[in-house]
Amino acid sequence: MAKLLNTVFLYLLLLILSLCYLRMDVVGLDPKMKTASPKTAQTTSESSGVLVSRILHDLLNESRYDKTLRPSFGGPPLIIESNVNIRSMGPISETANIYQFDCYFRQMWTDSRLAFLERYNYNKTLSVSISTLRLIWKPDTYFFNGRKSYIHDITTPNKLLRIEPDGRILYSMRLTIQAGCPMNLAHFPLDTQRCPLEFGSFAYSSNDVIYHWKLPSDVSECPVKRAKDMQMSQFDLIRIETYNTTQPLTTGLTRGLTSSKLRINFYLKRHLGFYLLDMYVPCNLLVFMSFVSFFLDKEASAGRVALGVTTVMTLTMLGFVGRSGIAVNAGITALDWFVIMCFCFVGLAMVEYAGVSFSEHAGPGGVGGEWEKASKERADYYAPLVFQEDVQAILEESELGDLIANHRDSPQQDNFLTLQPITHERKVHRSWFGRVFTAVSSSKYESSNGLHNANYKGRNILSADDAKHFRYDNRLDTVSRYLFPLCFIISNIFYWFLYVNQSTAAYEDAILNKDISVDSQRSCY
Repeated sequence: MAKLLNTVFLYLLLLILSLCYLRMDVVGLDPKMKTASPKTAQTTSESSGVLVSRILHDLLNESRYDKTLRPSFGGPPLIIESNVNIRSMGPISETANIYQFDCYFRQMWTDSRLAFLERYNYNKTLSVSISTLRLIWKPDTYFFNGRKSYIHDITTPNKLLRIEPDGRILYSMRLTIQAGCPMNLAHFPLDTQRCPLEFGSFAYSSNDVIYHWKLPSDVSECPVKRAKDMQMSQFDLIRIETYNTTQPLTTGLTRGLTSSKLRINFYLKRHLGFYLLDMYVPCNLLVFMSFVSFFLDKEASAGRVALGVTTVMTLTMLGFVGRSGIAVNAGITALDWFVIMCFCFVGLAMVEYAGVSFSEHAGPGGVGGEWEKASKERADYYAPLVFQEDVQAILEESELGDLIANHRDSPQQDNFLTLQPITHERKVHRSWFGRVFTAVSSSKYESSNGLHNANYKGRNILSADDAKHFRYDNRLDTVSRYLFPLCFIISNIFYWFLYVNQSTAAYEDAILNKDISVDSQRSCY
């Protein structure tokens, strides 16, 4: 009997030792080294996964969680906090009055039904699959002035969901938002536009849901951030304003209630460099090219008219190009006024030539006038002429060149070279435009050898002063060479001074004057 008891005791001892060995192997302890094995982390991870799955299964059980009801239903309104992180912005269209940007749009709220800290004693944040979004309540946020916004879904839907132990939820998504932007193009392209973005609940009033901006830990920072490397091709983002606002509901059963919404104002200043190179500089050059006609001879009518018509047609083309990028109903812009100013100067340059042409055909120099009669009789009046050396070249270049050459070949060549003036009478005609014509009624000559030639009735003697006026310079052309460029430069200075100051004043008014009731405001950048 004693031997039997010893045998049973031995077997029990071996059984206990075997169970202890198996227990240490299960928990990952090496019986010899008494240290944790790599299986420990795996076992802990598996147990955590099982625990999280059990937590989610219990929390989202339809018998205790109704996703159709907002958190704290029947109680105080639910606070939804939001912030925006802008990654890129553009394009911005003046023709359609829209703008577009890519951002991370985040919303945070607390759903006490999803709190698990006290119930399961688990204090870690749950980063769960986006498929869980189908099982929980989410705010019905929409963009009031949105056009064609969408969620990025390459390679998977760009969404994120996290649940804190106290039931606080973070819901983030990557969006491309296209929204309307009513633009005032009166100062285009020296303008600064204010483009709003408004969002709030589609169905809930302020009694159920209230939107607030989620302020960062540093309260001086802005709830709307932008990437440091963000650049735009047409504009500079110079200012961001955020607002908490309420909007009264005036339709249906919601009459008398209010809706909470958040608003962002983006202030965009247009880049001027493109328009300087593409519009302003070419228009200025075309106007100064039209002023070249003042330096052309009045008889070069083909060249002056062709130059004027070419500049007008080119300005017309530039004017159409300048308006091609803006809406048809935008009204008259600052660029339009500049093109109109250039048109005026080019047109006045052509009118000036018309005035010059009119002056040549009116008065004593006009058709049938004294100058025309004098020119017809000039061949009879001009006999052997006496030249001073300083005017001989001028006369040879004038319309008397052929007559002088023929006269030098005549038998009276000696007298032509030796005659000196004794007396002469001149009759000077001057038009109100300043054209000078000299007609000499009679002259008397004496040869260098003391002999007197006969009086040559109606012969002319031209001094150096007379020869300078033989080209018939017009005073209107002379004045226009200085007056037109000076007036155009002054007009340019006035234009830039006026519109730069008006654009700055419009930007300041847009900041001060709000088109909505504001509960709270924060300015950034």
